[in-house]
Amino acid sequence: MAKKPSESSEALARLKKSQSSAHPDTSAEQSLTSGTSAGDDADKQPQAAKKSAARPSTGEKVTVRDRLNAWLDSFRGPTQEDIERAIAETPDRLQARWEKLQDDRRKAREEQERLQQLALDIQEAKEALETQRERESERMARLEREQAALARRRQQERETEALLKAARELESDDIPAPENRPMLQRDDEYLSDEELLERARQNLPEWQRLERLVTKARAIEAQTPPPPPEDQLEEVDDGEEVVLPFPEPVTDDPEPQHLDGFRRITLSISWVLFVVVGLFALGWMGPWPSIVDAHDGLYQGSTSLMSMAAWHVLAWPLLWALMMVYTLYQWAPSQISAMRNRATAWYVSNAMLLASGTILLAHFQDYGLEIITSCGAVVLLYRAVKNLNVYTERTSKERFLVDVPIGAFTGWMLIFSATTVFTGMAAWNISDLLFIPEIIWAIIATLILLVLLSQLSLTGRGRMSVVLGFTFGLSAIVGSRLFGENNSFLLVGIALLGLFVILAATENRRYQISVAEKRAMEHLTYIDSDDNYSAQ
Repeated sequence: MAKKPSESSEALARLKKSQSSAHPDTSAEQSLTSGTSAGDDADKQPQAAKKSAARPSTGEKVTVRDRLNAWLDSFRGPTQEDIERAIAETPDRLQARWEKLQDDRRKAREEQERLQQLALDIQEAKEALETQRERESERMARLEREQAALARRRQQERETEALLKAARELESDDIPAPENRPMLQRDDEYLSDEELLERARQNLPEWQRLERLVTKARAIEAQTPPPPPEDQLEEVDDGEEVVLPFPEPVTDDPEPQHLDGFRRITLSISWVLFVVVGLFALGWMGPWPSIVDAHDGLYQGSTSLMSMAAWHVLAWPLLWALMMVYTLYQWAPSQISAMRNRATAWYVSNAMLLASGTILLAHFQDYGLEIITSCGAVVLLYRAVKNLNVYTERTSKERFLVDVPIGAFTGWMLIFSATTVFTGMAAWNISDLLFIPEIIWAIIATLILLVLLSQLSLTGRGRMSVVLGFTFGLSAIVGSRLFGENNSFLLVGIALLGLFVILAATENRRYQISVAEKRAMEHLTYIDSDDNYSAQ
């Protein structure tokens, strides 16, 4: 009957079973190890045989149990390191270590949060303590002030009683009010009632005398009227507003664009053509005669009632010079992208081209086609002046280098267009259109021109340059009507009277605006401040 295995054999079997279940990946290593162990067992078998052979020689009895133990001992068992690693790396122990690590981390976080909360509590306690100290300090200061005020009132009552006693001794009840007299007792001393009465007797007479003087002075001051102010200038009432009849200048220019450069180049080319064509048309360059001598003197002073004297051609060199100044100023850095230049330069450029075409057509044809170009130039310049009214000049330099040339050019073309119309009618032999005498048409045209002139000149600050350009042309017409062959004193009288009225109105506008700007700069309000204003 076979015996039961020993306890060591059972423990060894359980250990191997746990190793195989915990480390399935080490089967290959175990196979290699078993192979190695088999080799070692082969070496150990002779030794076991020798031991078994030696035992009979010693006389010991070899049992089955001994043989089984010897056979089990022949297997290579795990080392101490393997056993410790197997015990340490069991799932339960790993889970326990992980839970312990998590507990340690949680405790560390809780400890850190507790310390932070403690620091916050300490800070709040400090702030509360500081606030409490401030409130306590304020309360103590308030109590001190109240105590000082109370002590002062009590001292004033004592002094008032002492002063009343001293006044009764002088058979008087007049004593200064507490707010009108100094304290009898200084802050660094204390006076008894007897000492306070003695000091009141010393100071009361002087105080009564000063009180009487002050009362008398106040009575005299109340009865005396205040002296009138000397050399007082009239000041504008705070509620008064001076509304200027033009918008506020635009000081912020937009960003320059390529079209701005193209505009200036086009304007320069137009001015060059304006001058060159004028030189040829006036006979100052080339083989052709002057415009005055062309077509048998059609543009001399006797063709129609609106014809100009021969010296009217002097206006063109003046216009060339003015427009040259205007064109050159467009190249200034401050005018590159100015809004008023964007709104007017294209009109002026095209107007110069049309004016060049006007004198060119008047010189080389007699069909009256110059009427179209001259009237077109007037329309463009009229729009340019209106745009100048929308964008007010920012400086006096802009006023003289932009508004004055455009205004003079506009005034001249306005009167010269009437000359081209009546000269064309004379060339077509229709001066008495619709059987109405030419003088009637001339008066009607003059009145229309004066109305248009007033609409242009009575804008902005008063555009005297438009009036001057118009006056130059009208002077040539008036001179021809007074001293030429085609006389008309009635037309001259109406034209001069209307021109005088417009001159006076324009100058009055300039004067009124100048006075308003000087006297009430702080009350200025521009016309575009009104919500109902709309740019024309």
